[in-house]
Amino acid sequence: MQSFHGDKRMKLYHGTNIRFQMPKIIQPNRALDFGAGFYTTTDISQAEQWAKVVVRRAENGVPLLNVYELDEKFLSQIKIKHFEKPDKEWLDFVCEHRLNIYGEDTCDLIIGPVANDKTMPVIQTYMDSLTTNEDDRDFFAQVALRQLRADKLQDQYVFKTGKALQQLKCVEVIEL
Repeated sequence: MQSFHGDKRMKLYHGTNIRFQMPKIIQPNRALDFGAGFYTTTDISQAEQWAKVVVRRAENGVPLLNVYELDEKFLSQIKIKHFEKPDKEWLDFVCEHRLNIYGEDTCDLIIGPVANDKTMPVIQTYMDSLTTNEDDRDFFAQVALRQLRADKLQDQYVFKTGKALQQLKCVEVIEL
């Protein structure tokens, strides 16, 4: 995950089949890790792969890599929820969003690991355990986290508010 310190400008990528010169909050057609928002990553290969997935699922368009810059000084001016690694808080947060039982987000930006297609069977097993008693849930959480930590999970930066989105500057859109 990219550090908040060091360079003044951070590069973020959004893979899709749409040119987003002006990013916007996207209402998903399915449950996502951190709910509605504008999803980006510091990992260019992850964004490129996602662009290809979007085109394949939509059966429309060409894969595009939208490249943005974010002035890191801005990060001190907004409310951020930052998950450094997959832990129980992150796992519960993702599951609540994927199950559509999370309340309203109060952050401008959420940063954390991605629960991708490769990790979803593990997360689904944990979500299924949420109906069991508390002791079993803790056991399933520990098992899930052990399995997830074995994977190198990429990051995601999810912009949840217009205030946060205003700081993203599109520098180019690359056709893959």
